[in-house]
Amino acid sequence: MPNTTALSKALTDAVTKAGNLALDYFGKTIEIETKPDGSKVSQADYAVNNYLEQTLCPLDPAISWLSEESVPNNDRLDAKRVWIIDPIDGTSSFLDHKPDWTIVAALVENGHPILGVVYNPVHNELFQSQKGCGALLNGKPIKTSPTKHLKDAHIITSKSHFNRTFQDKTDQPSYKWRCSMAYRIALVAAGHVEATISLTPKNDWDIAAAHLILEEAGGKIGKPDGTPITYNNAELRHSGVVAATNTLYTSLIERTSVARPPQKNQTKGR
Repeated sequence: MPNTTALSKALTDAVTKAGNLALDYFGKTIEIETKPDGSKVSQADYAVNNYLEQTLCPLDPAISWLSEESVPNNDRLDAKRVWIIDPIDGTSSFLDHKPDWTIVAALVENGHPILGVVYNPVHNELFQSQKGCGALLNGKPIKTSPTKHLKDAHIITSKSHFNRTFQDKTDQPSYKWRCSMAYRIALVAAGHVEATISLTPKNDWDIAAAHLILEEAGGKIGKPDGTPITYNNAELRHSGVVAATNTLYTSLIERTSVARPPQKNQTKGR
């Protein structure tokens, strides 16, 4: 059975190669399907998913498998460790030939991530972390932003979620949008922005890998009401995500925990 450090190297290598595989499809006309929930999935998602499953699962048969593009396996609930994968996070950007998509993979142990990799092949940004070993971007240590005041912060979120969170206009930061949830959290970890907010449900595979990267970089993450996030439970969906620097996290939770639902004529945020 490989130790965690060996698994970390194998995971990083696999995700990097999976990113290169995804690039073979990027910007081209490819087959697309619509899933029951209305979201899109492409042959690129399936190709990356199959590659990662065939590469990672043989490393240790005791590690279970959970992926957005695989048939759910309830045996994972009895497993101590599970791979949690999003073959392409930000599929809509991928299909629109935009660069903000990532390959996302985590190793979760007893509900908590111990390895995490988020790779943006277009920007050549490889975020990675091992529990207790800090966070890296392209092999160099990263830390969250030292910004102390919310009014000086930059947040990645949708317009509707920004308006719901900052209704009183007090200490209002600036905001912008990126598609991939994992990428957004990783950018917080790297200090490029101070926070990201989503007030709509997210799944394990959207969050787990970047969760560890952010915590190892000095940040905090939770649900909009401040509830901690754990993984590989029977319910895979979480009510939303607030990921931020340690300094700003509490003030954001104070706002998101009371954010009003969107109005009927309001554009749905992500």
